[in-house]
Amino acid sequence: MTNYYWIIARHSQLALEVEGGNISNGAKIVQFTKKSELDPTVDTQLWYFNGGYITNKRSGLVLSIAEMKIGDCAQIIQHEKYVPSTAQEWDYDYKDNTISLKSNRKFVLDVTGGKCDNHTPIILCYKHGGGNQQFILEKWNDVSLVENIVECIIDNCKFLPKLSQNFLEILNDDEYYDINIEVGNDPHVKIFHAHMAILNYRSSYLRRIFSANKKKNDGTLMHIKLPNILPDIFEIILR
Repeated sequence: MTNYYWIIARHSQLALEVEGGNISNGAKIVQFTKKSELDPTVDTQLWYFNGGYITNKRSGLVLSIAEMKIGDCAQIIQHEKYVPSTAQEWDYDYKDNTISLKSNRKFVLDVTGGKCDNHTPIILCYKHGGGNQQFILEKWNDVSLVENIVECIIDNCKFLPKLSQNFLEILNDDEYYDINIEVGNDPHVKIFHAHMAILNYRSSYLRRIFSANKKKNDGTLMHIKLPNILPDIFEIILR
């Protein structure tokens, strides 16, 4: 499962996003108010780290330096992967929260001018350690996945009562049973029609009895007697 993150500028608390939700090569990376997990456009602010690449969830394109020109104040964009990838591979430093260029670590991602406004471009700058060069990773929780799990639980809750009802109906089946169980002593005797496969897994006691009375392969029904149990009690056990 892929882990996606918001990349939050520490000084502004705004998230890196592809400007305008653009999915094209060359679209600028800017900072913008963090979107809710329920926002259908949140994908444009979500990124995953794959080796040195930082990939946008919506577009599938990676953080890149415009025109592959590594230098101070170079624009950061999204682009398909280059070969070589010297302008596209990054390292996140968990100690100082900077995102540096792998091929030249003196350069890091930077919010232009330390501004706190929406749509402020993200650029490449010499590392100075300021707050506008520090970024916090916040993990995204896939709400749709949680919703699917909840939906499955609800469906199961609807299904289980129906399944229980089906098993009760099987007890009254007079056509497909494969065992007769004679319960009680005269004059209180009752014969129950049942299904060995179900009883075998529902009762270890009956499983032992079945093991001692192997079913024949000649098409005849198995018939067992349980004289020491009252029919009313056995019916409760069956249910």
